[in-house]
Amino acid sequence: MTDKPYRKNVGMVVFNAKGDVIVGERVHFPGSWQFPQGGIDENEDYIDAAKRELFEELGIKDAIYVGEYPDWIPYDFPNNLHLNKSLQKYRGQMQRWILYFWDGAITDCDLEHHEIEFLSVRYMKLSETIDAVVDFKKKVYEQFIPLFSQWIENYIAEKQK
Repeated sequence: MTDKPYRKNVGMVVFNAKGDVIVGERVHFPGSWQFPQGGIDENEDYIDAAKRELFEELGIKDAIYVGEYPDWIPYDFPNNLHLNKSLQKYRGQMQRWILYFWDGAITDCDLEHHEIEFLSVRYMKLSETIDAVVDFKKKVYEQFIPLFSQWIENYIAEKQK
């Protein structure tokens, strides 16, 4: 067991009016698709971090907050993962997951205005994301997806009334 701490991190699930979610193909994990996520700066509120990260990674400024998973979810970095220097001091990440609605076109996402983290982005069915993400994040996704799936369904049903 390691004495290293977890890095505080926020993940964002962004869905559209069809109920599809935005996933990105990570630069360092070609072929794997994941939700945008990023570190929470010292003294930064995790909701503020989520808004900042959505803009940095996808160029999205006008997503609508829908809800958040009620607990922090940790995951450990695998031993064979090549971490950049800033992440080597952590055993893994402690994540807070936020759900947003945004009905923009995938081509409206700007992946290049900040540090490029995704090779490309696309919409995907929420149920497909567990199989699409790298193995060490699957258990995290399995925790929040059932709740978010229900919220997405409810949100879309409410908008259609």
